[in-house]
Amino acid sequence: MTTLVRPEQAQAGLGLTLERLSLGYGGDLVVREIDLEIVAGEVLVIVGASGSGKSTLLRSLAGLLPPAGGRILAGDAEITGTSAERAMVFQDDGLLPWRDVRRNIELPLRIRKVGRRERAAAARAWIERVGLAGSEDRLPRELSGGMRQRVQLARALVAAPRAVLMDEPFGALDAQTRAQMQQVLLDVLRDTRATVVFVTHDVDEALLLADRVAVLGGHGLRAVLDVRGAGDRAALRDRILKEL
Repeated sequence: MTTLVRPEQAQAGLGLTLERLSLGYGGDLVVREIDLEIVAGEVLVIVGASGSGKSTLLRSLAGLLPPAGGRILAGDAEITGTSAERAMVFQDDGLLPWRDVRRNIELPLRIRKVGRRERAAAARAWIERVGLAGSEDRLPRELSGGMRQRVQLARALVAAPRAVLMDEPFGALDAQTRAQMQQVLLDVLRDTRATVVFVTHDVDEALLLADRVAVLGGHGLRAVLDVRGAGDRAALRDRILKEL
């Protein structure tokens, strides 16, 4: 039986390195020869116009898409496939419709053969952390879009991954629910050491969440900008928009 690693006991966030990375489908390259160092424990937000390769890059970081050229390192090891160290959060929550909230959150731990009591305890803790207390026994069809994303976030983090890859998870939500989910994410990230790579087309969302913003465009990396050290957010927003 696998022993559950609780978030407070988790290893430090996972550093990710892109070396002359090219990605594409069927010979058509979406991004070409990108070099980027993603610092362990940071929140890097990737922005770019539609078709710039944001989601493609995230899929490659997850190990779901092999590079057309170059490589990606997770720590010192080259990424050649998926890993429990790297959790993915999609815009489509992908919840199993026949499993209730608790059992959806437990699923990664069940796959890792964590014992029933530990799975239940971990799920209860994350249900509290993402604000779903009282909804443990509800099925996905009984949940709002925001609640479903809370379940997906808890499911991604329950096994204490070292990196969380988020592909526009709040893009389909209304403005009020989206703002609530952004705050939930910020609150949760204070209690985790995981590296986060977050894809969005929303510059304001990027500035709210990011330590750094990477701007994709023209089949490459146009800029990497420090958000936490920036004094004038309005000027930084204007610069990002000009790079898009």
